[in-house]
Amino acid sequence: MPGVCVRCKIARGGVDMSAGVGAVSGAKRLLSIDGGGLCGLIPAEVLMRMEQQLDELTGVSQPIGERFDLIGGTSTGAILAAGLALGMRAQELRDFYVQLGPEIFRKGCLLERFKYKYPATGIEKQLKAKFGEGTTLGDPKLQKIVLLVAKNATEGNDWFFTNCKSSKFYATNKNIPLWHIVRASSAAPTYFPPHAFGVPDGKGGIATYEFIDGGVSSYNNPALQVFLEATVPAYGIAWPAEVDKLLLMSLGTGFYPLTIVEGDAGHYNLIDWASYVLKELMNEANLQQNMLMELIGQRPAQVASGFAEAVAAGAASGIPSEAALDQMRGPGKKLLTYQRITVGLTRQRLDGLGLPDVDPVKVREMDAVDQIPNMQRVGAAVAREQVYMERVVQFFRG
Repeated sequence: MPGVCVRCKIARGGVDMSAGVGAVSGAKRLLSIDGGGLCGLIPAEVLMRMEQQLDELTGVSQPIGERFDLIGGTSTGAILAAGLALGMRAQELRDFYVQLGPEIFRKGCLLERFKYKYPATGIEKQLKAKFGEGTTLGDPKLQKIVLLVAKNATEGNDWFFTNCKSSKFYATNKNIPLWHIVRASSAAPTYFPPHAFGVPDGKGGIATYEFIDGGVSSYNNPALQVFLEATVPAYGIAWPAEVDKLLLMSLGTGFYPLTIVEGDAGHYNLIDWASYVLKELMNEANLQQNMLMELIGQRPAQVASGFAEAVAAGAASGIPSEAALDQMRGPGKKLLTYQRITVGLTRQRLDGLGLPDVDPVKVREMDAVDQIPNMQRVGAAVAREQVYMERVVQFFRG
């Protein structure tokens, strides 16, 4: 892919920004959804409550994705983001996860499991059926701007696929089937094989790359990149970065401190460490991205810090206190209104949500098909506790 002038290659693709850079008026709404396998049921339940509340508050029944201007997601978040941008109702996507899990998490033959736990046939069949084999990144059926994160393993960099016509790589990538991009974003190492597909090389040929999960980067929580995509002129949109003109809601899939019993680490094998590193990378990226967003953003009134969950889960010993964060923010201008919705998947936290029968160790596994009902319950409890769209409803009126 020629002519790259930013720190990593950015693949793009088809919503027409006909108003032009710098010519956007009114409030803009951004949505970011983390990766996390079947734990995507947590943000799916949150989205259902958001949709219900906004329907009631505005008096207009509308799929939640239609209320946002840019929707970003990584891995499981990419599945949700693509579905929302296609106008699907939140419940439809939740139900898709309930049906999807048993189909895609079926272990392959013993030989395959030396490389990955699950063959790609199940997930590819489901993605093609849901999004359509003919739906491309530049398809007008995508009603909103999307940002889907994947890692190009062939070239060793992160790719941000988006569908804005004014972006640099729209012409190059507009004809890539959407399901290919979502499959690439969710190709979690050790779980699924990499996903290969061809991309025009700008010289009349096709270059084939192998992609893996976008969570194998700093962008398993893609909130910061979603903000940059929307506001940095070089990315082709340049919406105003102001508290009263830009809202970003960031939905997590839950997290927990990844501990190893004393004495066990020395006995870990390569497979054990591969699983540990992947999960810990997601945790650390989650905290880092959220800290940056907390520093540049202003929380809605009566909304708790996004770090409250990390502290409660015991996963944020190095995170500054609220008072220290306020000092760090200082009197300078805030760039957006920002809210983080997530949960610590610990015994204490689940008890606090009224879920004493849910095992935090089992429910946090990305491929725990037998925990789908419990993941739904966790998501519904988080939604009841943290979703109050009246606190940001001004962004959705007018």
